[in-house]
Amino acid sequence: MCVLKAFSNSRSFKGFAETTAMPVYSCLDKGEVLNPKTRSLTEENRISFDVSEKEWNDFPGQVADAIAFLTKWETDLNKLIADFEPEDVTLDFPLYSRLNDRIINQNDYLPKELIILAGRLGLCIGMSIYQEDRIADL
Repeated sequence: MCVLKAFSNSRSFKGFAETTAMPVYSCLDKGEVLNPKTRSLTEENRISFDVSEKEWNDFPGQVADAIAFLTKWETDLNKLIADFEPEDVTLDFPLYSRLNDRIINQNDYLPKELIILAGRLGLCIGMSIYQEDRIADL
């Protein structure tokens, strides 16, 4: 479930979300409810795009989908970044931790093709690592 997130303190992405062909996952303006459970509010305008529907234990699949997404939507992303000048645009890979009593180190690598594409667009890349047995607590 890799997503691409863009954040802006000054401009709403709502108009872009309504007109783009890119797969918008969510779009919130500053002050809207971010998490209904905690009633937390967004501190900035944000838009997120579906990059991959692969499971959190399929990092290679998420990476392959991210390369395809950035390749397909590079022109649209360049326009979004030029028009909105977001403070942050991050490609976020959620991953399950593989650490346990037998595994003490987890290594995941990004292929140079993804790094080149993300670098051309000026994207950050994040890997959000979760304990699989604790996800239900969120």
